[in-house]
Amino acid sequence: MRIFLFSILCFISLEAYSSNWQQKADFGGTARHRTTSLSIGNKGYMGLGHYNGAGINVLFGDWWEYDPSTNTWTQKADYLGGPCYHATGFTINNLGYVGTGRTSAVGSILVQDFYKYDAVTNIWSQITSFPGSARRGAVSFVLNNNAYVGTGETNSTETNTFYRYTPSTDTWIPIASIPTARTSAIAFSLGLYGYVGTGSTPSGSTNDFWQYNSATNQWIQKADVGTINRQEAVGFGVNDYGYVGTGVDFEGGNNYSDMWEYQPDSDSWTQIEDFEGTARRYLSSFVINNVAYAGLGTNGTNFNDFWKFDQTLSLFERGKLNFDATIFPNPASNYIRLNIPNNFNLNEISVSIIDLNGNVIHNENIEVYHPKIQLQQIDEGQYMFSVTYVYYYFLANYITTKIKDDDIKVRIVNDLCNNLNKELESSILMFLIYKNDIRGLVIERLISKLNC
Repeated sequence: MRIFLFSILCFISLEAYSSNWQQKADFGGTARHRTTSLSIGNKGYMGLGHYNGAGINVLFGDWWEYDPSTNTWTQKADYLGGPCYHATGFTINNLGYVGTGRTSAVGSILVQDFYKYDAVTNIWSQITSFPGSARRGAVSFVLNNNAYVGTGETNSTETNTFYRYTPSTDTWIPIASIPTARTSAIAFSLGLYGYVGTGSTPSGSTNDFWQYNSATNQWIQKADVGTINRQEAVGFGVNDYGYVGTGVDFEGGNNYSDMWEYQPDSDSWTQIEDFEGTARRYLSSFVINNVAYAGLGTNGTNFNDFWKFDQTLSLFERGKLNFDATIFPNPASNYIRLNIPNNFNLNEISVSIIDLNGNVIHNENIEVYHPKIQLQQIDEGQYMFSVTYVYYYFLANYITTKIKDDDIKVRIVNDLCNNLNKELESSILMFLIYKNDIRGLVIERLISKLNC
């Protein structure tokens, strides 16, 4: 017996109703900007910073922990360096490190101090000071358990110097300077490389973007970020993609809310959905388990709102999460296996074998990690192979959290059912995204799951 199978994949997208951003609990402290943030394990940390308004300039030295599992903030031990803003921070081996910055709201008192934070004991301790010029607005990234700290403003002069910190020896050494001096830039690491870009240069705001190779100690210029110059933006890396957005171009006087995604393999930027909060500068961020969180900042008004960024939805909407399942052997005799991409996280898989008349002659749910289908009971012939995969994410995350208005939820479901000339009989239980071999079957199965 030889069974010939082929598969054609289509999909239904709910792009019109989706969002990459989900608002979370407001930051626990006072609204502010130029904060310092990092993550340790399953928690995020944010603090320090600056408040200005109505002639009042206030610096902060408080330190807060964010727990995404409970969506709560808890105040922790104050920063050992005292009130400070525009410092930089990073994490190595579950220890946080914070240093440099400005420690006075009046005058330009810049520091080189650096401190280590142990989240388990909630204790700060001082480490070797940063060896370069005292500065604020520096950036940092981590490669191979070493931190790289540089750029910033030294008494109103932008700098391009960079240093490497090794925690195991508590030592700093100078490395190659980034070609263009700047302050208020963004930085993150992706794979083997560090990246620095945007910021305020001696000639104004910029959108240039640089890659650092620690093996060669060289900076290589990459594709510019987006289409506009900006400084005081936010930047972070998630799952080998970089993200940069918001900020301000002081030459134009505009605060921004746009966001851009960087793909290092193609050295290209793609504009994605805007940050959903108010356009601003000095948005602060950290990443927990490949999920980004960002908040605070200013546009003249200080903010304390806080947001979660969903990369999965962003990639899905732009067709980067392609299922691309294959079957083998083909032709088959006794069984076939389903080859699922390693980076594709599925909750459930259903497979169907369909004859050329459109009749489903076999259907079963299969194990995600052992996707094997027996064929002994199926006659020889030519068949279509249907794969249906389900994202429970679109129920738990999209419907229940991204849309807060119950009337809108009902309207979405009603609109979907009305468009398919079906009557809504019961409330939605699960929102599904399908890829299938026949569009009609996709719609049919969607209707059945929606009970409409």
